[in-house]
Amino acid sequence: MSVPVFFALYCVEAGLFFLIVPWTRLWTLNPLLHSSETLSMFAANPFVRGFVSGFGVVHLIIAAKDIIRMTQARRAAKRGVS
Repeated sequence: MSVPVFFALYCVEAGLFFLIVPWTRLWTLNPLLHSSETLSMFAANPFVRGFVSGFGVVHLIIAAKDIIRMTQARRAAKRGVS
Protein backbone atom coordinates (compact mmCIF):
# COMPACT_ATOMS: atom_id res chain seq x y z
CA MET A 1 0.00 0.00 0.00
CA SER A 2 2.93 2.37 0.55
CA VAL A 3 4.08 2.39 -3.08
CA PRO A 4 0.84 3.95 -4.42
CA VAL A 5 0.94 6.54 -1.62
CA PHE A 6 4.49 7.54 -2.48
CA PHE A 7 3.65 7.64 -6.18
CA ALA A 8 0.70 9.95 -5.48
CA LEU A 9 2.93 12.18 -3.33
CA TYR A 10 5.54 12.25 -6.10
CA CYS A 11 2.88 13.25 -8.64
CA VAL A 12 1.65 16.07 -6.39
CA GLU A 13 5.18 17.35 -5.82
CA ALA A 14 6.23 17.09 -9.46
CA GLY A 15 2.94 18.56 -10.61
CA LEU A 16 3.29 21.61 -8.40
CA PHE A 17 6.92 22.02 -9.45
CA PHE A 18 6.16 21.87 -13.17
CA LEU A 19 3.10 24.07 -12.77
CA ILE A 20 4.83 26.87 -10.85
CA VAL A 21 8.53 26.94 -11.80
CA PRO A 22 8.21 28.07 -15.46
CA TRP A 23 6.70 31.35 -14.26
CA THR A 24 9.30 32.14 -11.56
CA ARG A 25 12.78 33.62 -11.47
CA LEU A 26 14.21 30.12 -11.11
CA TRP A 27 13.24 29.53 -14.74
CA THR A 28 14.29 32.91 -16.11
CA LEU A 29 17.66 33.00 -14.31
CA ASN A 30 18.61 29.33 -14.72
CA PRO A 31 22.14 29.12 -16.18
CA LEU A 32 21.40 25.76 -17.86
CA LEU A 33 18.58 27.30 -19.86
CA HIS A 34 20.82 30.19 -20.92
CA SER A 35 23.85 28.13 -21.93
CA SER A 36 23.11 28.71 -25.61
CA GLU A 37 21.15 31.35 -27.50
CA THR A 38 18.83 28.79 -29.08
CA LEU A 39 18.00 27.14 -25.77
CA SER A 40 17.48 30.53 -24.16
CA MET A 41 15.00 31.58 -26.84
CA PHE A 42 13.23 28.22 -26.58
CA ALA A 43 12.93 28.45 -22.78
CA ALA A 44 11.66 32.04 -22.93
CA ASN A 45 8.82 31.10 -25.29
CA PRO A 46 5.46 31.34 -23.48
CA PHE A 47 4.19 28.26 -25.31
CA VAL A 48 7.05 26.19 -23.87
CA ARG A 49 6.31 27.52 -20.40
CA GLY A 50 2.64 26.66 -20.90
CA PHE A 51 3.54 23.17 -22.10
CA VAL A 52 5.65 22.56 -18.99
CA SER A 53 2.83 23.89 -16.80
CA GLY A 54 0.38 21.61 -18.61
CA PHE A 55 2.69 18.70 -17.87
CA GLY A 56 2.37 19.69 -14.22
CA VAL A 57 -1.41 19.74 -14.46
CA VAL A 58 -1.31 16.21 -15.89
CA HIS A 59 0.75 15.09 -12.89
CA LEU A 60 -1.78 16.66 -10.52
CA ILE A 61 -4.67 14.92 -12.30
CA ILE A 62 -2.88 11.57 -12.04
CA ALA A 63 -2.27 12.20 -8.33
CA ALA A 64 -5.92 13.09 -7.75
CA LYS A 65 -7.11 9.95 -9.55
CA ASP A 66 -4.72 7.77 -7.55
CA ILE A 67 -5.77 9.34 -4.25
CA ILE A 68 -9.45 8.88 -5.11
CA ARG A 69 -8.82 5.27 -6.13
CA MET A 70 -6.94 4.54 -2.89
CA THR A 71 -9.68 6.17 -0.81
CA GLN A 72 -12.39 4.15 -2.55
CA ALA A 73 -10.40 0.93 -2.09
CA ARG A 74 -10.02 1.63 1.63
CA ARG A 75 -13.74 2.34 2.01
CA ALA A 76 -14.61 -0.85 0.13
CA ALA A 77 -12.23 -2.85 2.32
CA LYS A 78 -13.77 -1.40 5.49
CA ARG A 79 -17.28 -2.23 4.28
CA GLY A 80 -16.19 -5.77 3.48
CA VAL A 81 -14.67 -6.29 6.95
CA SER A 82 -17.67 -4.96 8.92
